[in-house]
Amino acid sequence: MNDDAVLEQQTFLAVPYEKREQARKAIGQLPNGNNALSFDGDLGLWFARTGTPLSKVEPWLPNPDLFQTPTHQDPVIELSQILEASGFVLPESPIFDGQKHRVATQDDKRGQKSGVYCAYNDGHPAGWYQDHRNHSEPQKWSASFSHSDPLAKLHIKAHQANKRTLREITTAKRYQHYAKRCSQAFQLMPHAKVDQSYLVKKDVQPFPDVMQDKKGRLVIPLMDENHNIHSLQRISPNGFKCLKKAAQKTGHFFVVGYKPLKNGEPILYAEGYATAASIAEATNRSVVMTVDAGNMPKVAEKLKATYPDSQHLFLADDDRKNTINKGIEKARESANLTHGHLLSPSFIVDEQEAGMTDFNDLHISRGLGTVKSQIETYLERCWPQLKNKPKAAELNSITLVGEQAISPAETSKPKPANQQLNDQLKPLTKLGHTDAQTDENTENTKPIEPKPNTLPDRISKLYLEVDSKYYFSSRPKCLAFIDKGNKLQTKLSHTQVISDLLSIAKQRNWEFIKLSGTKAFKRQAWLQASVQNMNVRGYRPDKEDVKKLQALQAKSSVPATQAITPKDEQLNEIVQVKPSKPLDKQATLKAAQKFSQSLQPEAQKQFMKKVMHKLEHFFLKPQKTEHLSTQTIKEPQHDQQLEH
Repeated sequence: MNDDAVLEQQTFLAVPYEKREQARKAIGQLPNGNNALSFDGDLGLWFARTGTPLSKVEPWLPNPDLFQTPTHQDPVIELSQILEASGFVLPESPIFDGQKHRVATQDDKRGQKSGVYCAYNDGHPAGWYQDHRNHSEPQKWSASFSHSDPLAKLHIKAHQANKRTLREITTAKRYQHYAKRCSQAFQLMPHAKVDQSYLVKKDVQPFPDVMQDKKGRLVIPLMDENHNIHSLQRISPNGFKCLKKAAQKTGHFFVVGYKPLKNGEPILYAEGYATAASIAEATNRSVVMTVDAGNMPKVAEKLKATYPDSQHLFLADDDRKNTINKGIEKARESANLTHGHLLSPSFIVDEQEAGMTDFNDLHISRGLGTVKSQIETYLERCWPQLKNKPKAAELNSITLVGEQAISPAETSKPKPANQQLNDQLKPLTKLGHTDAQTDENTENTKPIEPKPNTLPDRISKLYLEVDSKYYFSSRPKCLAFIDKGNKLQTKLSHTQVISDLLSIAKQRNWEFIKLSGTKAFKRQAWLQASVQNMNVRGYRPDKEDVKKLQALQAKSSVPATQAITPKDEQLNEIVQVKPSKPLDKQATLKAAQKFSQSLQPEAQKQFMKKVMHKLEHFFLKPQKTEHLSTQTIKEPQHDQQLEH
């Protein structure tokens, strides 16, 4: 054995109680002065810390030779009998590799695999199994034989602890690997279409971040509380659901809706996407989708810690036909963890006999109004303070509650705070030129008159119009947008809807548009409009938005436009002049100093600073006969909006 080798991870040792002092002295201390040996009170085992020399712990490592104990029954046969008695249909003998194995059960339909087991052979064979239809928790199993030798038990216990630690490290690395792959795949997918078969069947819309893959399946990202993607759920047009194999689902979720979760605001939970989407659409509240009932308590525990002042309402599926009503049971467990409440849909007898179990079934049966009534009434009953609380959705709109709008923006430039100073700055357009000319026609240019309320041809094919309200032709009950002539409004942040609204705006020659509404809507509208060289106000992009825009422009071969503020516009008026003669630096500086004498001291200081900056900028670059500044994308400052 290499004397220089050290432990790369915490390692449990088989140290008998009577030899603990001997082991402590033999193993000694680490280079940093800490004791190399420590005790785990929960497991009742001594362990050596990372970095301990391997040669010092070798006498105390678990010895596999002590594990062999005769038994009257093979553990493989024993586990097989237990699984079959629980309704599992095993295609082969159980595999003792520490991995999860999905198998069918007697109650499954063709292609379903509701059973799962995991078996270990770490000295003493053990494991767990679960029928997701009938078991609310994994059922633990351990081989029936036992060791009578206390030393053998100690070695087995330490060996199992080391195996468990190794599995946890390996699993964490695997989860990290697949989380990265899921995130990369998600970024390449387009947004889901409103006419996707599953969405049409469930009569729900694709909310932001719901994607669609090449096979037409919905793709829903499962995230943590920091919005990092860990796994993906895919839903086929026929409703079949699957998760990314080997990726981590436990404790992760997806927020269905247009508003982010906020501390102090109610948090609603549901299992599947269709149920969460129906609730979000009915209540105008964001809903946490937990994928299934078993994952709900783990998600609730995380979000309770992240949003301690929020109220938690668990909207359970009523799985009354199953032996164990897992939907209600797990919702109740989650409510107990968060001091919240649970609510299941109230069905009439005919609906119960038809097998309806969740709020999406209620939505399809009796409409969104019934869903909203049941949930909002219960919310106000549980938390009376919410009754008169104004809804945050009103803040996201300039006209209607909870709606986004695209409208023609004012084409006139905003007046600066000091109008007198602005008037005094106008002569600067002639500084340094003996016969500089200004384009007087520019000041008299009138904004382009918008066309009448015309629509592109494709709009009539995709939407049904009723009193200026446009519904999806594939989903006549779902409102897409409202046309108010000089304003287009929508409750959706869907990419295709935004694209259609912008095409209408362009058809009507809206060169200046103003955005309002949710951040997701404004971001997507800003990106699409900027690529089309439309002038956008109402959204302040960040660095990631600018990078995304640059990538889109490079892909579409559209030249970049410059991000400016009203203040920058004034400066551009100064420098973007067509001089008939080259500028003379000294003459310009002299004229500027003479002109600044008529200004107030503070204004004079600011004025000369700007002049020096412009002169340095100009004389550092080759002079041009036309515009002095090139059009490039600038990363917006904190007090800027991106306008064109």
